Amino acid sequence: EKTVVSMILSRSEGRGNSTALAGFKDGKKYVYTWSELKHHAYAIGYFLISHGCQPGDKIAIFAQNCPEWTIVDLGIQSSGCVPVPIYATNSRDEARYIIEDAGIKMIFTGDQEQFDKIFEIATMSSVTHVISLQDDVIVKGEKGFYLKDIINSAINNSVIEQVTSRIGGLSSNDMLTIIYTSGTTGNPKGAVHTHASFLAGIYASVVRFPEAGPGMVSLAFLPLSHVFERMWSYGVLLKGGENHYCQNPKDIMTILPLSKPHYMCSVPRLWEKMYATIFDRLESASSIQKKLFVWATNVGIAFDTRKRLNKFINPLLLCKKAIAEIVVLKKVRGVVGGRASVFHVGGAAMSADINEFFNGLGIPLAQGYGLTEFFPVAVGTAKTAYPGICGPVLDIVDVRVSDEGEIQLKGPMCMDGYYNKPEATMEMFTTDGWFKTGDVGTVEKHGDNMYIRITDRIKDLIITAGGKNIAPQVIETMLGEDLYIEQVVVVGDGRKYISALIVPNFEILDEYAKSKGIQYSSRQELISHPGILEFYNNKIEKLTEGLGQVEKIKRFTLMPAEFTQDNGEITPTMKIRRKVIQQRYSDIINKMYED
Repeated sequence: EKTVVSMILSRSEGRGNSTALAGFKDGKKYVYTWSELKHHAYAIGYFLISHGCQPGDKIAIFAQNCPEWTIVDLGIQSSGCVPVPIYATNSRDEARYIIEDAGIKMIFTGDQEQFDKIFEIATMSSVTHVISLQDDVIVKGEKGFYLKDIINSAINNSVIEQVTSRIGGLSSNDMLTIIYTSGTTGNPKGAVHTHASFLAGIYASVVRFPEAGPGMVSLAFLPLSHVFERMWSYGVLLKGGENHYCQNPKDIMTILPLSKPHYMCSVPRLWEKMYATIFDRLESASSIQKKLFVWATNVGIAFDTRKRLNKFINPLLLCKKAIAEIVVLKKVRGVVGGRASVFHVGGAAMSADINEFFNGLGIPLAQGYGLTEFFPVAVGTAKTAYPGICGPVLDIVDVRVSDEGEIQLKGPMCMDGYYNKPEATMEMFTTDGWFKTGDVGTVEKHGDNMYIRITDRIKDLIITAGGKNIAPQVIETMLGEDLYIEQVVVVGDGRKYISALIVPNFEILDEYAKSKGIQYSSRQELISHPGILEFYNNKIEKLTEGLGQVEKIKRFTLMPAEFTQDNGEITPTMKIRRKVIQQRYSDIINKMYED
């Protein structure tokens, strides 16, 4: 294969009226066939060509996940132009920065809010067209267009020849896309990927799933604006599967049983919340139901663990597993569609216990590893993934650990560099050409495969006043398992002990307060109540009881409001901007260290 767009669209010929893409609206499924996918991509490609777009021009997509996102992505590529995703949740200023930095010529938008944000920017920039993916958006001015008017246009031989010529003119070393990092420390940087770097990642991954093909379903839950979901979606289409789309992440538990996916990319927080919800609901179950659930899940975990390690499974365990399937496990799997082959997990550290729990339910979770600049690195399957570590590492990736403990990489899926930022690009590589991930970790061998264990980010490591190195993400992951904790930021750099800012899950906490007869008129009054403070203190002590004394949280402060992207406290990928939070709440943090 030479390019991503030719790889996918060339396969439409033999797949015709079979489903390629599917979305969900008002609880109903709507689909695009392979023939429609190619037709619409060509129509978009011709629209761009006929409106003066030249090969290499940058075209942005600012929308939530939907089938049209992928159609537009391939349409932009078919014109020889470069798709530049903008996170659907980005503010107007964040979107403006990307538009100006990349020199965007046209923009495809999703909902009314996104159209309005971009339209305001477009009136003061070189953006020539703002095209809405949704029919119910009110478009404005001469720059406003609807996608439906573009894709419903007829395709004649002249159109086919012009678009085919643009696709044929692309080479594997041409720029495929610019993906902007989430920007945990300052403005985001645009990672430039070529067709070659993406094809390397796609093929190295899909070969691990020989069973995947026509009939398989993958649900796009993570934002397509990030490398993880987008590259996996290309792989699904390469294999001839159906790619389904979850437009709003909050609707995931409604979409899962409708989609019934075999595959899905996800983040640890999804499974942490599901795990906490399961055990919270178990509290109100009868003693018999509790015992049955615990017995069944323990049997499932024992079975999965032995199978994963290729150990002998005795007939008694097989018998217990069959019973556990009937009474508990199959019913729980139904919540996520009941057909999970493997659900990929990435983006942050994940508790090995939670991973093990879902594996035992028959919902295999495989922790992978990669970065916007270098993706993927490690991809697991239901058989090869182990709780607590990422992997196995792809065969075409070389990994080493520096003297400082940093994971460093070499491989063909590495970016070409940051767009228009040569100095920032140079900083990401060692003098001998290895990519510096900024992640602290180790490389381990299990069987014939290499795995990566990530402990933290170098820039996030906390060094206490006593000189102890503390990995905050490990502690934050432990606390994040609890249903009553929505967000947590561990602090203590240069201090004598570790403290934390904790945002409660106020929806659940409200129910708890009512059950205890705690009355309050504001969130601040609620989190200041002695009973609530004691409740969280007990939780924190229990959740972190396995930590060493220097790692334990000595003091904490409950926060009355969530950390948000609009306030610049978290990134579009939900990563914490530590420096912003530590500066903004310095007075609160300092109070935790007053004797």
